[in-house]
Amino acid sequence: MAPTPSRIHEFLRLLSDLGVRYHVGGSFASSAWGEPRQTNDLDIAVVMSRADIERLYEIVKEDYMCSFDEMIWALSATTDFPCFQLMHTDATFKVDVFVLPASEYTEATLSRARPFRIASDFEAPFACPEDTVITKLRWFELGNRVSDKQWNDIVGVLEMQSGDLDEDYLNRWTQHFGLKELLDKARSQVTPP
Repeated sequence: MAPTPSRIHEFLRLLSDLGVRYHVGGSFASSAWGEPRQTNDLDIAVVMSRADIERLYEIVKEDYMCSFDEMIWALSATTDFPCFQLMHTDATFKVDVFVLPASEYTEATLSRARPFRIASDFEAPFACPEDTVITKLRWFELGNRVSDKQWNDIVGVLEMQSGDLDEDYLNRWTQHFGLKELLDKARSQVTPP
């Protein structure tokens, strides 16, 4: 079952109230900028300190199944996309929280995030279309290039945002991550308007 809008709104408002720098990514972002599709979880990229983790844990531990040790591990892990999961106790809402490393790219993604209205009185920062494409290309590569969902999301964003994308930014960061060839392949599959 997909998470309810009210549950999403509630959790994102909590992050905002805590002063955590974040943006929504994953399939929520690709659906915002590309072809909408159903998803069962919410992906959020954050910059957090240990104090932020401790405050978040104290607030969510009654309503979400979560591991404090997993949350602390994600702060210092050196793997690609370290994350921790929060599963709401009603079992209909899962959040994957990806802890971003301190880097030039992290700062770029946070500064380029775009507000997206998810409730009548609340806008949340969503990863911009370019960063949505870059991140999904990274996931596609990590998954041995077999995920049709990831690939279709990538092509869908490129297609829906055609003519409005910062191509230099896309080129720069896909080259940085060794994914320029994949980006060009995705571009070649975009249907012209």
